[in-house]
Amino acid sequence: MYESLVGWYVLYTKPRHEKLVEAGLLQKGIEAFTPKVSLRKRWSDRIKVVEEPLFKSYCFAQFSLFDKTCVLSQRGVVDLVHFRQHYIPVQNTVIDSLRTLTAHQMAFNPYPYLKVGDKVVVRRGPLKDVEGFLVEKRNKNAMLVISVDAITSSVQCIVDSDWVDAA
Repeated sequence: MYESLVGWYVLYTKPRHEKLVEAGLLQKGIEAFTPKVSLRKRWSDRIKVVEEPLFKSYCFAQFSLFDKTCVLSQRGVVDLVHFRQHYIPVQNTVIDSLRTLTAHQMAFNPYPYLKVGDKVVVRRGPLKDVEGFLVEKRNKNAMLVISVDAITSSVQCIVDSDWVDAA
């Protein structure tokens, strides 16, 4: 039932516990990743840029399913994302794409999950080798969507359409 292979899995967390879970897992020596986005929040007296998780109540972690108990015992973790008792691994390319996207501080937004569309690869620029789906092409810009199947969520960014080729 459990594969011994180490893989990336999605953790469902308590609300607003994503950063706590990530920090706790890193302290335990388990690689964890919570993609974050900088947002401008407006209060009555000021505007401030705050960092929030891109996928609310989700964190990614790389571990063997034999270490599942250690991960689930982390404060703030509710469960591993699963379907009919099978845990859903996330492809390394998806994690790499999300890391590249968040590291380069490009403009991106959450986007509705996609099932269909042309799979594309960015061939140039800061997002080189990032895979996603082409949603829209306007003038010299292409809207690219990176989907995370395990949590049916996606992020969208805009790149130069000359940089995008079919995967």
